[in-house]
Amino acid sequence: MSKIRYAHILIVDNDPMRTQGILQLIKGISYVDGVTVCTGTEVYAEAGRTTPDIALLGPSPLPDEDRIAFTRLSTLAEGGRFVTFGSSTRSRVTPHSMAAGLSGFLPSGATPGDFERALASVLAGFTYFPRTVTEELSRYRRQFPELSPREQEVLDELADGMSNHQIGRSLGIKEVTVKMYVTRILAKLRVESRLQACLKARGLCSAT
Repeated sequence: MSKIRYAHILIVDNDPMRTQGILQLIKGISYVDGVTVCTGTEVYAEAGRTTPDIALLGPSPLPDEDRIAFTRLSTLAEGGRFVTFGSSTRSRVTPHSMAAGLSGFLPSGATPGDFERALASVLAGFTYFPRTVTEELSRYRRQFPELSPREQEVLDELADGMSNHQIGRSLGIKEVTVKMYVTRILAKLRVESRLQACLKARGLCSAT
């Protein structure tokens, strides 16, 4: 893993006791050189003031819907990343939120070692999610009302990394027909390549 740089952490939670526990836990990590604490309603102001490397987001509500909040926080924190903690925050882990800057999730019961590994991974440019969460995310597929049922099927196969030949065999249609569907899909989704269509299907590319 890449060398870990020193980092400033912002803890965002409305529960003083839980916040104190997290504070004591991460203050003992050698590469954490500063910690700021705030509530959910104060998060925008504190992110702009402290520009944290990582914001640890507890179960407390954020000022806006998660994806909007993460996008705004990323701008205020000048590219800082986010890790959410507490099992009740599992619903925040979506491809949309990840595209907006969410880089990790720690469920209730996470150990001090889990927190240290998560922070180290995120600071090094990686993500940190339990295996069950990554498996769920890998199966995620967006549904597009502008596509016909068959076009949606082709897009789902495309998002799994299949070639036109493989898609044709899977769906029982000719490869030339698959090419026709792919062309239609790119036009309807307003993207220029198969890769962009794949990312959009996985929720990793914002809709236009």
